[in-house]
Amino acid sequence: MGIMVGKNIKLLFAAIAAILLGALLAGQLTVKLMADDYKQRMLTHDYELAGYLTESGLPPHRIAALFTASKTGEQAAAGQRLLNGAAYNGDTPISLLPEVAGFQQKYALLLLALSVCFGLALLTVLLLFILRQNAMLKRANAALIGFMEGDVKLRLDDQAEGSFSRLFTSINMLATSLTAHISRERQNKEFLRDIISDISHQLKTPLAALLMYGEIIQDERTGNDVVDKFTSKSRRELLRMEHLIQSLLKLARLDAGAIALEQAEQPLRAVLEAAMQGFRTRAELEGKTVVLTCRGDIRLNCDKEWLLEAVSNIVKNALDHTEAGDKLEIAGDETPLFTGITITDNGAGIHPEDIHSVFKRFYRSRFSKDKQGAGIGLTLSRSIVEKHGGTITVESKLSKGTIFRIVFPKLTIL
Repeated sequence: MGIMVGKNIKLLFAAIAAILLGALLAGQLTVKLMADDYKQRMLTHDYELAGYLTESGLPPHRIAALFTASKTGEQAAAGQRLLNGAAYNGDTPISLLPEVAGFQQKYALLLLALSVCFGLALLTVLLLFILRQNAMLKRANAALIGFMEGDVKLRLDDQAEGSFSRLFTSINMLATSLTAHISRERQNKEFLRDIISDISHQLKTPLAALLMYGEIIQDERTGNDVVDKFTSKSRRELLRMEHLIQSLLKLARLDAGAIALEQAEQPLRAVLEAAMQGFRTRAELEGKTVVLTCRGDIRLNCDKEWLLEAVSNIVKNALDHTEAGDKLEIAGDETPLFTGITITDNGAGIHPEDIHSVFKRFYRSRFSKDKQGAGIGLTLSRSIVEKHGGTITVESKLSKGTIFRIVFPKLTIL
């Protein structure tokens, strides 16, 4: 039977069998003791009766015959009628028969003691078995938690026999497979990071040169409107390309875990003011209003530069999807449970088909009027927020506006 494969199960059944065998032997011994005791009590009763008859003057040979001779049914009936007349029959309470009461009490207590002993022995064996299984599961649980916390070398003890060991073997195989998968993913991320980093660095030099050449041409002021126009456009596109390369490099470094945040307590209002300040001139030129609402005493443990990057990308996205006369609100708030940042605009909103995809890398909506974006900014913002242990969500209605909510929990669940 498969259930009997485990060593612990075998030991449990062996212990239960030993207890049951002990109970059987104890029962047989108790029966023998009861028979011997009953015989001794019967002999004592007969001795007392014989003595009583002797004192009554009955000849000894007649007394002996009373106990040794065979009795007929008629004699038994006559004796029963005689004793019934003295209220000595089967209905007589045991309490009025001292010998019977003592016999009953003695063996009732003995059987009770035996039942308690064997019951406790059985419960002890079961308890020890459960405790042993529970200890095994606790060790396995601790190993699994350690594995999930990053110690991928941890494995469960699967050297014993039984169902648990077979289960632990399967879990170890799964852990080995996951470890290999994690290793491959890490290598892939490192490879991607290196590739993007190499490409980015390779492009920086020619980009810098092209920007410099463009500045030289602009400074020359050729007087040719066509040349000046195309020079301005070239510079704008080169700056856009530079921004795209920088964003790709940052995203690659975040994905590969190559960035260690330098977190410190920062006044949240200062971070939000810095993010708003970078877009104030653009908002004024485009006829848009940017409002900041945040108490000065709210503080957040963060890497200021990276959080500024995350907020700035969202603010830029909001400005890209609003028109002249629209309003953008940046708010910071705090509760006992979290510190939050809310960025609200009353612009065009996000189409329902796009609401679940806005944070996807390189995602471009077919409904968007912004044809210049590369679909990296919001992805980078989410990566930065999650790197800080926070979450970012979005709510939007077409023609009503969009709300981005960033939440940084204060409490950590252990």
